[in-house]
Amino acid sequence: MQKIITIAEAQKLSSPNPFALLTTRKPDGTTNIMALSWWTYLSNHPAAIGICLSNKGYSGTCIKANPFFSLSLPGIKLQNSAFQCGTCSGRQRDKVKELSIPLSQHPDFPVPYVTGSRIAFSCEMCSAYLVHDHTFYLCDVKQILGDDTILALFAQHGYAKLDIVSTEIPS
Repeated sequence: MQKIITIAEAQKLSSPNPFALLTTRKPDGTTNIMALSWWTYLSNHPAAIGICLSNKGYSGTCIKANPFFSLSLPGIKLQNSAFQCGTCSGRQRDKVKELSIPLSQHPDFPVPYVTGSRIAFSCEMCSAYLVHDHTFYLCDVKQILGDDTILALFAQHGYAKLDIVSTEIPS
């Protein structure tokens, strides 16, 4: 080891991280969207994931009011608009409309997912845990859609840019 570093420096050194767009329902029924890399797989049987959101953000408020959300891993065609989702809050704006994020609706799920994603998880939050300045949400996965022809985006250099990574397996 070279030196003691900060958590922000560790996040840069551990990049790239799988990047996602989280969609929730606002109280008025419209869709809120945010950029997220702090998510992880938790269980296979039954399928569960975890997401970690800042206590200052709007999406946690939406999930606490309505526990259903979608977590989509957007493809390269959404690179610019997906990056912009992480630069502002949806509390007072309609980021889906402003950034032209295409959404699709599951027939049996109340929150849309991002069209053009490699994976889209339909989830229900089942418990929440305060972790200092963030809240960790444990979530049951209700349905997963996948398209292996779409290359997913990854947060790189910390969260300075979004791009694909090589999917080739070395021989």
